[in-house]
Amino acid sequence: MKSKRKLLYGLLPILFAGGIGMVLYMQNNKPEEAKPQTTVNQYIEHLQKKEFDQLYSLMSPASLTEAGMTKEQFVEKYSAIYSGMKVSVIKAELQPSQSSETEAGADAGENTDRETSSQAKTGQESEDKAQQNESNPDLYEASYNLHLTTFLGEISETHTITLVRKELEDGSKIWQINWQPSLILSDMVKGSKVRVKTLFPTRGNIVDRDGLPLATQGTMNEWGIVPEKLGDQPDQMIARIADHYSVSVEGIQKALNQTWVKPGFFVPIGSTEEFDIPDSLRGVSLQSKEVRYYPLGEAAAHLIGYVRKATKEDLDKDSEGYYRAEDWIGKAGLEQSMEKQLRGERGALIEITDEAGNPLSELIRKDAVNGKDVQLTISSAQQKRLYQTLAGGGDAGAMVMMNPKDGNLLALVSAPSYDPNKMVTGLTQAEWDAYSANEKLPFINRVTTRYAPGSTFKAITAAAGLMENVTTANKTHDISGLQWRKDDSWGGYYVKRVKSLSPVNMVDALVYSDNIYFAMEATEMGSAKFIEGIQKFGFGDNFGMDELYLKPSQYANEAHKDLSSEVLLADTSYGQGEMLMSPIHLATAFTPFVNEGKLVKPVLIVGKETSDPVAIITPDVANTVKNALKQVVSRQGGTAHALSSIAGGLAGKTGTAELKAKKGEQGRENGFFVTFDTESPSFLLAAVIEEVNGRGGSHYVVDRLKPFLEKLQLDQ
Repeated sequence: MKSKRKLLYGLLPILFAGGIGMVLYMQNNKPEEAKPQTTVNQYIEHLQKKEFDQLYSLMSPASLTEAGMTKEQFVEKYSAIYSGMKVSVIKAELQPSQSSETEAGADAGENTDRETSSQAKTGQESEDKAQQNESNPDLYEASYNLHLTTFLGEISETHTITLVRKELEDGSKIWQINWQPSLILSDMVKGSKVRVKTLFPTRGNIVDRDGLPLATQGTMNEWGIVPEKLGDQPDQMIARIADHYSVSVEGIQKALNQTWVKPGFFVPIGSTEEFDIPDSLRGVSLQSKEVRYYPLGEAAAHLIGYVRKATKEDLDKDSEGYYRAEDWIGKAGLEQSMEKQLRGERGALIEITDEAGNPLSELIRKDAVNGKDVQLTISSAQQKRLYQTLAGGGDAGAMVMMNPKDGNLLALVSAPSYDPNKMVTGLTQAEWDAYSANEKLPFINRVTTRYAPGSTFKAITAAAGLMENVTTANKTHDISGLQWRKDDSWGGYYVKRVKSLSPVNMVDALVYSDNIYFAMEATEMGSAKFIEGIQKFGFGDNFGMDELYLKPSQYANEAHKDLSSEVLLADTSYGQGEMLMSPIHLATAFTPFVNEGKLVKPVLIVGKETSDPVAIITPDVANTVKNALKQVVSRQGGTAHALSSIAGGLAGKTGTAELKAKKGEQGRENGFFVTFDTESPSFLLAAVIEEVNGRGGSHYVVDRLKPFLEKLQLDQ
């Protein structure tokens, strides 16, 4: 018995030590309780990586239930908001707590042992202690600064998250976040939404020299159909509507079959000038709509152009990524070439709204920058009158009116034309077919088209010859008959003239438009001197008219620019051969005869930097040519003598250019006329009318312009 008792007493210390060891072992191997800072760090990490499904797992189920938020809804809400704002970067930075900072400050004044002890605590533990709720150890708060990089710029907010400690079934505890809408954006509450709103700029106006609109904002009547109001026989009613508005039944059906259409919706179909709906048309409704408006209509269509909704092709070409399908974009004329200046820059705002869409707060805004107005040197009155002068005869051609003293372009007209307002509101099929079938091509801008200028160019050849001291006003040639060639080397080629006259001097040759005289003068000058003399008049220069897409004129094709062929040199001297000049250049080339030899370049945009006039010929040469051009009008038999009754001392030069594929065939003739007032030089006018065959050639152009010039002189 004693031995048993002895054994038991011997085991007690061992058992006691083992128990102590087991307790110590269990304590040392007990899982460490989760810390709130771990959850906070996970929250920050998942938020910055946009891992919204992982973010969801950190939220307390109770808070999600209260918000009525499933996992799918949670992820969708975050994704929709951040993608709508085009958030590219999310940065969250924890704020150091005030208590922690105070404790650190106090520690700094203690001895080394205390410092060592403090350093033994991690920063995380210090944060935990500082932000632990003293009255409720199961609550924890952490504040952080949120920075969102959106497509509009930076949004910065301060957020506070509240964590709750929850005990799991196995007895362990975890920290979860109480979710609320303000964790997405601080001003959000239950039911609120984030809206990204586009702020559209107002397109700049195009105005004339007096500030009168050439392109501006206007209104139109848009007609459409409300499907549920078509009545019991909708197909029959649609047929009746189509007939009234000159559209196809198929077009209406296509509009009504769009996916967004509902029975009570207004479905826009087209524009109308009517303000009342016939009683017989059921289902039709009218709405007023703001559109781009062109007050001069056809009279300025080629100059101003028009806007249309951006097409897929426009979007594909958009290297800036600016345009969207609903945007309007310039498609022709100045509307196209000055698009960036006129359109302005779109803005946007990001705002928080309530469930009904009412704004609650604005997060960030970038105001739209309205387009800039463009003022032209054009006179609306002259533009309209000159267009009526050209288009009234049903002709195809162009007319350019400028002030030769300052270069201001007063009118630029091209015919036939089109209605730019219809291009905005939409053409009917019948209207489009009519434009397409027009052989005179109404969409061609003939103001910038390059033509062989015919005999109008003889004034420039005369000036070149005078400058080279080859030609003089009284120098004569004895010319026999109506055709001439220099020698047998020309083969069967002859220069022809209309009027038989001999001898002929320079003035006679301009008055009666003698081709042979100027062919003789050019061949005598030789190609080098001739090219040097005429090139000063603006060849190879578009005069800064980029807004009009103006191509530089040419006196010959690239392969023949040396004019080494005397036949080509002779033809070029009277504006044929391979010469091509735009009506704008033709008008510009005559400005030295008004300005004592100085070439004045054309000006279209008010305020645009322009170059100074350049002296290209001497005043004596300019006046010699000008006086000869006056006789084109004043002398009996002059090609523009029909204008001699108009007061003001008109000078001018006519021209007819024949275009044919080969020698011997009947070609197409274009008639030209350039004129200016020598007594009060406030205008210079260059005109071309196509296909004047059998209508008097250039005389037809003179006759068309006479009423305009008569009224112009009366208005002076």
